Amino acid sequence: MLSVVVPVHNVARYLDICLESLAAQTYRDLEVVLVDDGSTDGSGSLADAWPARDPRFRVVHQANAGLGAARNAGAALATGDYLAFVDADDVLPPYAFEVLVNALEQTGSDFASGNVSLLTDGALTPSPLHRGTHRETRLAVNPRSHRYLVYDRLACNKVWRRSFWGSTRFPEGVHYEDIPVTVPLYGRASSVDVIDLPVYYWRQRPAGDPSISQRLAEQRNLDDRFAAVSSALSALSALDGPFATWYAETALQSDLRLVLEVLPDVDDAYRARFAKLATAFLAGVDADSLSRLPQRLAAAWKLTRDGDLDGLVRLVSSVRASAAPGAGMAAWRDPVTPAVRATAVDWVGGWLRISLADSLVPLALLWLREGSPGDQVVALPSAGGSGLLRPSRLRGRQGWRPAEWTVNVAPARDALRAPVRVTEPLPFQARWVDQSTLVTPLARSGVLRVVVERPAVVAAEAGEDAGDLYVDGCGELAPGTLLRLERAAGVPSLAYPVVASGPKWMGRVPLADLVAAIATPGVPDEPPAVWRVALGEPGGPSVPLPAGPRLTPATAGPVRIDIDPRGILRVTAAR
Repeated sequence: MLSVVVPVHNVARYLDICLESLAAQTYRDLEVVLVDDGSTDGSGSLADAWPARDPRFRVVHQANAGLGAARNAGAALATGDYLAFVDADDVLPPYAFEVLVNALEQTGSDFASGNVSLLTDGALTPSPLHRGTHRETRLAVNPRSHRYLVYDRLACNKVWRRSFWGSTRFPEGVHYEDIPVTVPLYGRASSVDVIDLPVYYWRQRPAGDPSISQRLAEQRNLDDRFAAVSSALSALSALDGPFATWYAETALQSDLRLVLEVLPDVDDAYRARFAKLATAFLAGVDADSLSRLPQRLAAAWKLTRDGDLDGLVRLVSSVRASAAPGAGMAAWRDPVTPAVRATAVDWVGGWLRISLADSLVPLALLWLREGSPGDQVVALPSAGGSGLLRPSRLRGRQGWRPAEWTVNVAPARDALRAPVRVTEPLPFQARWVDQSTLVTPLARSGVLRVVVERPAVVAAEAGEDAGDLYVDGCGELAPGTLLRLERAAGVPSLAYPVVASGPKWMGRVPLADLVAAIATPGVPDEPPAVWRVALGEPGGPSVPLPAGPRLTPATAGPVRIDIDPRGILRVTAAR
């Protein structure tokens, strides 16, 4: 069972929307502990109505003690094997706990962390804080091998294994309770699951109703932010490995940079307090850490350390004036030679066309390099800022074989050669170039690549039959293979046995199960439910199921069966 702790304090405007999203979770085995933290706006009465609506909810009341104390009180009452925290003004998509708990059941990791979307006036946008940390799903990763994870400081986009959480407590009577808890727990974890799917909608309050994290210019906010970051750094310093150094550099570029940026707008008392707190923090930071920061940000922290507040304010003002509104950390980054970027990758006839950002730049070279032994190179004919690839150029003398090619470019004959970057999502599309060879353009680690695959197992046909969604396929399968529907890669949501007869097989999914799994959207702007189809043995990893060259998209009851950009069979809820 999953225990969900929801502190409630003066959120009458948002509370029912939050709790409705919890009641609608497709993961049903949960208890919700509402902790009314001395509300004075009727939130407590709203909370009291919920146990009658849903017996999985219960309410406790306490005198106002703050968010940390309310979370601790709720956690003490929790009885589940898993633990989650939700702020009462936020919203969850209906699949959130299903995906996070299923990931933990699959991997045995200490906790699972999902992507986050910002909820602003009803619209959803990606959280900048999580754009890098949750770019792709990674299961059972060692945090010590992924330093970027320390940017993920929220407590509420996670499900914690209760045995790992242990006696952990949030600090009480302060703001920024998440940082001193989540950051050290990343340092202690043996493995974590990182899910690219948004599992939490973080409400951004309007200007007249700001949340704690939106009140940067308040001095108590300043004090509590430095206290939280210092506490996390102290806890990490007691652990082996580089986590403390990583986190110090992260904090100087994120949480503490935010208060640095408001210095031109605050009074002398705030600036003096900032100088005192920042100087104390910097005294515990490895001196080499500043040298690894972008030059202007390093200069700002050196001015802080040296006590030159006037110079610091001038520098911050200059950086802000030269940056686009909302630029964030991008305003501080060092200038770099602009990368050659792909703006479109599409199929024209039987050719793959690669278009680059500046079509007026003449190309001296555009080529693909295979990333396997042998290091083969294929040059592409190019005109202006684009190139055309005939897929057969990737076939070797002995025929087709699986390979991954990196697309490279030199904008001028004597220029530095570099891979083509992909900085924005592009509508890639896989294509069968013969009956058994699939060619797929994609972005991996921000670089344009072309992948050649020779799938041994494919879906040949899919549709509706007698109340089921059926998938017919060909290719040899191991005994006991399951047909899996996954909301996040490698995390099964639904699984059904496959019936095989030689190289042909069939899997069936009751449409009633899909109806139950679609549920009510958390917010109107939520995208429709999507499942990737995969195959896997019980308890083992899954393998995405490619749609064969003759498969035709179809409708089955409440869902559409089609093909995703990687050529994988996909099931999407109709809207």
